[in-house]
This record gives sequence, C-alpha cells and structure tokens, in this order.
Amino acid sequence: MKKTPADDPREEFNANTRTVTIKYFYFESEARLYAARLSDAGIKCFVSNANTGTVIPVGEGSIGLHVRNEDLKLARQIVTQLDVKAQTTITNENFRDADKDDIAYERKLYEQGKGGINYIVLFLLSIIAALLLFYYLNAQAS
Repeated sequence: MKKTPADDPREEFNANTRTVTIKYFYFESEARLYAARLSDAGIKCFVSNANTGTVIPVGEGSIGLHVRNEDLKLARQIVTQLDVKAQTTITNENFRDADKDDIAYERKLYEQGKGGINYIVLFLLSIIAALLLFYYLNAQAS
C-alpha cells in the first residue's frame, strides 16, 4: 500500500514547521478523505489522534486534521467546499420522513405478504409430509 504524507507526517514536517488544526472529526475515515483531498491540492497535512479518537470519542471529535500555517487559507477553502458538498449530498438525496400514505402503503404490502408466507410454509410442510410418507411406505415394503 502506498504511503501518503497524511500517514506519516514526519516525512513532510520538521520541528520548525508551524501547523494549525483545521478541523476535528469523529471518524478517522472522514479525516483521511479530507486529508487526501488536501494532499491532491498540494497541501501538506497529517491526521492526529486517530487511534485515541476512535476508541474514546469526545466532544466535537478528537481526530485532528493539521496543515502548515502557510497553507491555511487554501486549506480552509477546500475544507469548506468539502463540508458544503457533504451537506448538499445528504439533503439532495431522495430521503424524507414517511407520511401517513407511506405508512398505509407499507402496511398494505405487509398484510398482503403475510398471507403469502403462510401458503409457502403450508406448501413446504406438505412436501415434507409427502417425503416422509414415501420413505415410510418404502421402509414397509422392504
């Protein structure tokens, strides 16, 4: 697996590099996605507290995404774009709360399907009974 700067910040940052935490996350996967986007834009970054933040989540998230101080302005623009895209993706989906018509439709489907399941069970039991009778008669004939 190819290592990225977000995996090992020591390769891109030294003791004199001033860093800023641009965002905190609850999930490491989300932090890694943001880090990948920043890296694609040429912004050096790293993710911190991934292990601790995953095991012991706190407050507003404890998994930090860090960038160099000189990249802060561009990084903020990219992070803001990603945040907006994440929000619009959720709201643009065809998700909505069920209304009374939806509930009535689902109830009707459930009631129709309920009888069908009983017929299937009855059919399977009939086949099993026929097989048992067949084996019993063959055992009697032997």
